[in-house]
Amino acid sequence: MTMPDEDTPSGGGAPPADTAAPADVRDVWHRLAFQPSRPHLVIGLLFAVLGLLATVAIVRPGTDDRWRTARTEDLVQILDDLTSRQQRLDAEAARLTGLQRDLEAGSTVEAAAEARRRLAALQVLTGTTPVSGPGLSIVISDPTRQVDASVVLDAVQELRDAGAEAIQVGPARVVVDSWFGDSADGVVVDGQPVGTPLRIQAIGDPSTLATAMGIPGGVADSVRTRGAVFAASTDPSMTISVTVPESSE
Repeated sequence: MTMPDEDTPSGGGAPPADTAAPADVRDVWHRLAFQPSRPHLVIGLLFAVLGLLATVAIVRPGTDDRWRTARTEDLVQILDDLTSRQQRLDAEAARLTGLQRDLEAGSTVEAAAEARRRLAALQVLTGTTPVSGPGLSIVISDPTRQVDASVVLDAVQELRDAGAEAIQVGPARVVVDSWFGDSADGVVVDGQPVGTPLRIQAIGDPSTLATAMGIPGGVADSVRTRGAVFAASTDPSMTISVTVPESSE
């Protein structure tokens, strides 16, 4: 199919039949190209926007004649409508981008909170912060000094296994690298004499800690077989205020 001679632009012939543009598209191009009142820039923009419409016309030839009779003002309105739609899409994209940033910021806040929780647990483990809560108080009366460091260490290990969060023996806060020994003055922890009666405080679930101390053949029985007196009492609220200085390294 070829266009009439009067519609053919000067200096060029009709396109080959197998590459001829659909009639709807040619009509739109013809109307735009020969409107002297519209700047060429607007024409180019309109033609770019109408590319999608041209695709529809190619797929469904002859089913829609609205572009054949459309006025330039109508085409400009179409462009305005498409521009408005693009603006709405851009606004939605910006909103979603902001939401993504908020979610990422929320994740950062959660990570910071988790880091603070881990730091608090580490401070308790290293003994650099006071600890308060329910727990168990133990008093060992041993006037003849028959209870040695091995018994105290067994008690500490049993309390840890029972879930004690913090332990204090005499004046010493027990931490991961604490050591126990015997001296002429009795048991020492980290070089500090614990004195007599020997007192142990442990923060954790009171009933669980008490059960751990009272198992047959356990710490309580070991103390009593040495002629000492073992007494334990639960406390709904106690504080271990002794702390270990933080390392300067």
